[in-house]
Amino acid sequence: MDVAEAQKKAVLTYRKSWKTAPWLPISKMQAYSARPKSVKGPLLVSNVTIPRPSPKEGENLRSKLWDLYQAKSEGVEKLDPPAPCTDYKAEWLGFRNDVKDPNAPQPNGTDQEIFSDIEQHATNDVTLFYISGGAWFRAGSPGCRPLIQELCHRSGSRAFTFQYRLVPQYTLPTLVLDTLVAYFYLIAPPPGSLHKPIDPKKIVLVGESGGGVLHLHLLQFLQSMLRRWERAVITVNGRDIPIEMPRGCAFVCPGADFALALPSVEKFKLVDWLSEGAPWVQPGFPADKVWPANPPRGDLHCDNSAICHPLIDPSTWTDWKGMPPMWIACGEETLSDGVKFLVRNLKASGVSVTFLQYEYMPHVWNVIMPALPQSRHCMKLWGEACLTIGTEAHERTSTAHLVKLGQLEMIPRGFDSLLDIPTDEVLKRMRAARDRLAKFIWEGPGGGDSKL
Repeated sequence: MDVAEAQKKAVLTYRKSWKTAPWLPISKMQAYSARPKSVKGPLLVSNVTIPRPSPKEGENLRSKLWDLYQAKSEGVEKLDPPAPCTDYKAEWLGFRNDVKDPNAPQPNGTDQEIFSDIEQHATNDVTLFYISGGAWFRAGSPGCRPLIQELCHRSGSRAFTFQYRLVPQYTLPTLVLDTLVAYFYLIAPPPGSLHKPIDPKKIVLVGESGGGVLHLHLLQFLQSMLRRWERAVITVNGRDIPIEMPRGCAFVCPGADFALALPSVEKFKLVDWLSEGAPWVQPGFPADKVWPANPPRGDLHCDNSAICHPLIDPSTWTDWKGMPPMWIACGEETLSDGVKFLVRNLKASGVSVTFLQYEYMPHVWNVIMPALPQSRHCMKLWGEACLTIGTEAHERTSTAHLVKLGQLEMIPRGFDSLLDIPTDEVLKRMRAARDRLAKFIWEGPGGGDSKL
């Protein structure tokens, strides 16, 4: 068996194991994802709490976000407004190059002392603001720590991550509000915080899958503020903070084409483990206290009538003018045409974008199969992008490549050739699929056909 065939076999073996694994109720998977894990090896973790904004500031932010949801609405969406702000658990993470023992315990000390250690081991002043995906129903940390550890190692930067509220207990507008609170916490921390205010030009937005989606919604909010006011500011902890774009973005497999309307859904269904409909909308999926929702809806994160809203599915937003440079990678996955549509629109909007598509790789292959050569290759380039994005060292011109199976040869691609469907036709297909899916509600096991 040659190298390429062995890589294909590994992908299909994982897909089979995932497809045949027993389904667990959502609340059990949530609890499992949030179980504590010890910190060991070169990783450093300092725990902090993002405090709830003051009632006035929190309501101001929530109102501005909800106004944007309404402004971008087509009038057909059933959307829940964001829930009021709360407190959020968060972590600072760093990498110790001088620790080689993977089982070495984290040094004893207060969170302040460990944070100081993180700063001392960072080799630059960039902060990676990492958001995990997991379909938004799984806790991000501690599960995402191995990814963040490697990115800190490869970039030399410190990282920050936080726990947004989860679906289906909340819907996506609330998670976007949580992301805004966390971003402004980095820029304008309240008195007593471990970190000093961070210049947005020193922040790189990083995430995989749904984490990239939340960051793209954050960018849409910043874009709307900058377009609405000549000198856009927002009040955070009693201070008027100028609105600025971050340094850049680095995403792997950002969610796109939530309506499942584009050809890659069918083309790659036998390769991608994320195919043939999400488990939690199938007739045999086990119900529990959180799912189906109350009242029932068509998916965990929102009513299906809203899946084409730009602040639900970012690939439906076509005007990205003024955004920071982006590095985006995806596989040959069911959502890849949606990702390519997003990338094409970024390029058309004048955004500097580096795009990589990995042949025969499924959704978030670097997370689920870290030993694959494609995973190591992706992690190396992702870590490098976290450091160089937005700098002179990073090419300002846009590039696109297909990373082939086997020896990982990188074949240049033209942006116009990524997706041969005109923009108007893409949006027409997405809306038609949305209208069909809007009729679907998951009311529990045995409730009829799936959303596909």
